Amino acid sequence: MIEAIFSPDQSYKVEFSVYEMRMSHWIEKPYLVRVGNDEVVFSLESDPWSASNVHWVDNETVEMYLRKYPGRVACRVRLTPSANYGSASNETQSHSGTLTEVSNWILTL
Repeated sequence: MIEAIFSPDQSYKVEFSVYEMRMSHWIEKPYLVRVGNDEVVFSLESDPWSASNVHWVDNETVEMYLRKYPGRVACRVRLTPSANYGSASNETQSHSGTLTEVSNWILTL
């Protein structure tokens, strides 16, 4: 099981739901959670998106690389949950807006 990755000030964390899609094909679905009230502020619930290279840039901003199983679609995401703002980009396009808007944009890829 993958451990949660906490922001430097411990106010947010990225948790993972890990499951096997096929033999030896694992999905590490990310959830961005506010620690104070355990609220999920960003998720990609309906599609099999898997996160890698997750790191906190500072106390409020997390970056991650996402791939949609089976790996033909990918994007980079930068989220600032305290400001309810994020951005995502792939090789041909990008989008920025609220966390919900960024999540919805990613789900259309």
